[in-house]
Amino acid sequence: MGRMDLIVPQSLVSIPLCAGVTQILVAQTYGVAIDEIRAASRCNSQAAFARQIAMYLAHVVFSLSIGDVAKAFARDRSTVCHAIQRVEALRDDPDLDRTLGWLETLLRAIAERL
Repeated sequence: MGRMDLIVPQSLVSIPLCAGVTQILVAQTYGVAIDEIRAASRCNSQAAFARQIAMYLAHVVFSLSIGDVAKAFARDRSTVCHAIQRVEALRDDPDLDRTLGWLETLLRAIAERL
């Protein structure tokens, strides 16, 4: 086993890292426990909404595929599609759009440093 065998491919590190950073930032922004966003159950509606926001941002900001987002959030691909479509539809709300824009800017700044 040579030195090169111990190197983890970047793609295996970046997906969980990008999803985790997104989950933490969204949890803080929406006042939801990170465990609720990562929970297998729907929990309460605020946590479910925050999870949808996080899935949307992971897809949009980090260009993760729907399949990669589904794996990172332990959800089905159809659930991720629904979350993305729902958040896109809700962007008509100026307050939500402003919050999402702010979150996108923060995550893009973080992405540059990863």
